[in-house]
Amino acid sequence: MRWLKKAAALVLAVALMVCSAGQVSAISTNAISTCVMDVDSGRVLYADNEKEKRPIASITKIMTGLLACELCSKEDLKQVLTCSKGAREAGGSSLYMEIGDKITMQSCIYGTMLRSGNDCAVLLAETLGGDVETFLEMMNERAQELGMEDTHYSTPNGLQDEDNYSTAYDMCLLGCYAIQNKRFAKVVDTWYIETKDGWKIENHNKLLDMDERCIGIKTGYTDKAGRTLVSCFQDPDSGQRIVCCTLYDSYDFEDHIKVYDWAFGKYPTRTLCGEGETVTQFSVGGRKFNLTAEQTAAYPLSDKELKQVFIRMKLPRNQVELEEGDTAGCIIYYLDGEEIGRSNLICTLPEAEAV
Repeated sequence: MRWLKKAAALVLAVALMVCSAGQVSAISTNAISTCVMDVDSGRVLYADNEKEKRPIASITKIMTGLLACELCSKEDLKQVLTCSKGAREAGGSSLYMEIGDKITMQSCIYGTMLRSGNDCAVLLAETLGGDVETFLEMMNERAQELGMEDTHYSTPNGLQDEDNYSTAYDMCLLGCYAIQNKRFAKVVDTWYIETKDGWKIENHNKLLDMDERCIGIKTGYTDKAGRTLVSCFQDPDSGQRIVCCTLYDSYDFEDHIKVYDWAFGKYPTRTLCGEGETVTQFSVGGRKFNLTAEQTAAYPLSDKELKQVFIRMKLPRNQVELEEGDTAGCIIYYLDGEEIGRSNLICTLPEAEAV
């Protein structure tokens, strides 16, 4: 009978482990590394092996394209570039420019981000940096500024894997930042374009065609890196944007759609207080004021977490003289002891007293 009790205990332990694992991981992917991040708050919604340094292939071009969008004025975008020997010899996925071919800066950016043109990325680097090496310094400096601590660029296009690496977490940081650049966002949300200078460029990111919520960003592949993908989806109703990065995932498109279905359902953006919303009332010097939120405070929260949000208000002492329009402290929202949002509070007169 003793062996029977041990067997029963073992079955129960395994059952508890399976149950616990199911509770911890509500979603999974086929990737070696995965990270899912809310754009506006920067909150990590799901992560698995997200800080392992790995080759990233052509999602390297996110930084290349972002820098081009940031550095170029409207007039710069009209600049005509000439395909160099270095760009022509880049190899791999290309716009297949020949030495001496002409292309505008804007078309070159589209060629980099949509067609994943290795030749276009090299030409951008040579033009914006003066030479590829200087542009790589700019890429690495920008990565450090964005907090991408486990990233190093040794190529502007990701074609070579040696010493060109990042993590799923870092690439989510980059994706969240880049998608807030309007010029960049417009480029990566383009499925197909025929440019004014005669280039016909289609996007390799099939998610744009597979799911209307997709608004970019970039695919990648090499034998060593496998399929890499950074994407951004936007909820059509709430406007919430989420970025997902998977590294070495043979089923990346399907996994990303599955992840977004889960993330939008599990962690919708909750408005903690809206701009102009009356939060409380406050009396000072015999006068009563409404205290209204100066800014909107919002954060992605599960149903359970929403009930656990702790609110703290910092208000002035009664002897302080206040007038309508004055700032009177702030309201702060916490989850598990960490601040998740805040807004200044502005004095407004109750409707009965307002003129």
